[in-house]
Amino acid sequence: MGRELLALVLLLNAAAPAAFSCSAESFVLRQVTPDLSVVVTHRQKPIAGIEVEVTPVIEPNSTELEASGRPVFSGSTDEHGTVRIGNLLPGKYWLTASHREFEAGKELIEVVRVPDAKTKKRFRFEWADSSYQTRRVAGTLTGLIPGSTGNRLMDIARAQETVYPGVSLHLAAAFSDEEYRTVSDSTGFFLIDAVSDGIYILTIAGGMKSVSGTADTTTMLIEVTQNSSRDALPLQLRDTGCYQTEFELDEKSR
Repeated sequence: MGRELLALVLLLNAAAPAAFSCSAESFVLRQVTPDLSVVVTHRQKPIAGIEVEVTPVIEPNSTELEASGRPVFSGSTDEHGTVRIGNLLPGKYWLTASHREFEAGKELIEVVRVPDAKTKKRFRFEWADSSYQTRRVAGTLTGLIPGSTGNRLMDIARAQETVYPGVSLHLAAAFSDEEYRTVSDSTGFFLIDAVSDGIYILTIAGGMKSVSGTADTTTMLIEVTQNSSRDALPLQLRDTGCYQTEFELDEKSR
């Protein structure tokens, strides 16, 4: 098999699992008590201010309230990372914990009239544990673009590395009004200096071209901490599944 054809096969095979993962997630129905506790942590420490909701599952015989999709409970975790939910009526619900649209956990639950020893009354979720840790907010925006052979397949097989200058980036603190803006330079490098330790939401504008398609807006969580061994975020544009082309941390730097 020729080198270019082999490269093309590897590229397509790498994209296949991501596309397959677009299928609907399979949730296990958990039987729970009418009174629940939800604990949310970040890197094993309790985290306050995470929104927790309980929303009825919409089924053919749902009541008017259930069919509305409105939560029957909404609350936020306290300084212990805990929220307590009481007096849920029997039925099926979605239990979600999230903050700024970033999910900590989601469970399909069924409140039972007669609990037994296996009936759950407590859930533990982790929020932002998969965030990228770094000592400072700096990095590069790179990707792959088609080659210039004039043959579509060969252009993909002979993809060329590129950088993305002039891309707008917005950094917002997850739990305060602190925010910053910058633009990548001619080498794709970006820097937001003097950012205090904490969890932030980094939004990178889309519209750039790559072998995976046109970039969507990327939104990711990063944690600035002086305990991190990383001081930069080399970000690469790639197919992340579900027909999304977004920036992710370059595998070589993980």
